[in-house]
Amino acid sequence: MAYQTYSVYLGLTKSFYGNKPSKVFNFMTWIHTVPVSEANEKLRNAMESQRGLYPQEYASPVHPTEEGGAQIVASHSLIPDALYHAFATYGVLMSPDLPLQRRQHEMIATVVSVTNRCVY
Repeated sequence: MAYQTYSVYLGLTKSFYGNKPSKVFNFMTWIHTVPVSEANEKLRNAMESQRGLYPQEYASPVHPTEEGGAQIVASHSLIPDALYHAFATYGVLMSPDLPLQRRQHEMIATVVSVTNRCVY
């Protein structure tokens, strides 16, 4: 089984000391992934099943892999059960049957990213 490698940006920061802002250290990690074209049946089923739970407006990944999938999903490809459970949970939370609209989901995600000092 061949692996693809994707870079995942981790913005790590030191805490603030007094009034001095902390230094920001940017590290890049490399995560081995299994390409969809080489996925076994269990991995393919996990990817397809979790994707089926997402509303249509979330169908296209923002940062797709060369094969069109989402990089964050691909980063979980070595553990198909974890991939399914993590992303199926998110897919169910985005259900159009729930009271929040896409713009509200995006606002919540933005506030969480800012709070966590996430730069991407």
